[in-house]
Amino acid sequence: MSVEWPDFHYYSASEAAYTLDIIVETVRQYDVKYLLTDTRKSTVDIPQPEYKEIILKFARDLTTTRLHKLARVVTDSTRRLKPIREVRQEAHLEVEIEDFYSVEEALDWLASK
Repeated sequence: MSVEWPDFHYYSASEAAYTLDIIVETVRQYDVKYLLTDTRKSTVDIPQPEYKEIILKFARDLTTTRLHKLARVVTDSTRRLKPIREVRQEAHLEVEIEDFYSVEEALDWLASK
């Protein structure tokens, strides 16, 4: 399954969080094992603690699914290493997560054993 990461603005943060809830529910209902998130066009214009709280909930919700791998397609500006690293630790994710700069690389990794 492939999704574009939503934008997080002050006026639409709750919509973006709702979008992540829908992604988790879709992963659960369709028993998705491999997820590609494309963050290259997304914008995060909310404070880092608020963003971290939203993605921490997303990560914890993913632990209730049977997802095996999550590939993030990023740019240097969308990589957001610090909150992502903290979320990985706090959510105790068993899911393999890797960052890639191209969709092709991400798909190759998702298809590998």
